[in-house]
Amino acid sequence: MTAADGRTALIIGASCGLGCALAAAYLRRGRQVTATVRGTGETELHRLAAADGRLTVESVRW
Repeated sequence: MTAADGRTALIIGASCGLGCALAAAYLRRGRQVTATVRGTGETELHRLAAADGRLTVESVRW
């Protein structure tokens, strides 16, 4: 797969750990990424999103 194939990676549970690492890895490969995080606080993923417009972060509350 290449970044130009038009697909978006959806990562659920990307607040930290493996999910956050996967999001960063997809971004390094040039992919569009949509990720969910729990709560409304700022996470490392939010900082990545501010630096890279290909990352969309959606906060969910339980």
